[in-house]
Amino acid sequence: MSRRFPLAGLLRIRGIQERAAAAHLSRAALEQQRTEARERQVRNALTASADTPGDVRTLAALAAGRVAARSQLSDLAALRQTQRADLDAARARHTAARRAEHGLERLAERHTGREGARAEARDQAALDEIALRPAAPRPPEDRP
Repeated sequence: MSRRFPLAGLLRIRGIQERAAAAHLSRAALEQQRTEARERQVRNALTASADTPGDVRTLAALAAGRVAARSQLSDLAALRQTQRADLDAARARHTAARRAEHGLERLAERHTGREGARAEARDQAALDEIALRPAAPRPPEDRP
């Protein structure tokens, strides 16, 4: 009977950690993409040319809107930098988790290979023992 891989529980935990790190990486990438899309949207709104204002109030409202949009762009740029750092950290955590899981998977594969070789050796030894046994004498045949 082959032995169970002694680190099977740890391998399952590493797999769970790797999947969690992959999910975190995916969320971080999605958040960064959303922020970049929002930033592009604000930039496009700023570059869109509006009709010339008819009065002073409209001009003041347009100027205030542009100031607010530029402030929002500044905030989005800071958020994008923070998200990029989070994404890099998530990528590093995922890589480390994947590397840890991969190392244990390789150990499990080697263990399975060794256990398979042991099982084959036991089977071969049993076959060799059977082949080396002296043949049992045959009972005399009845002749009519």
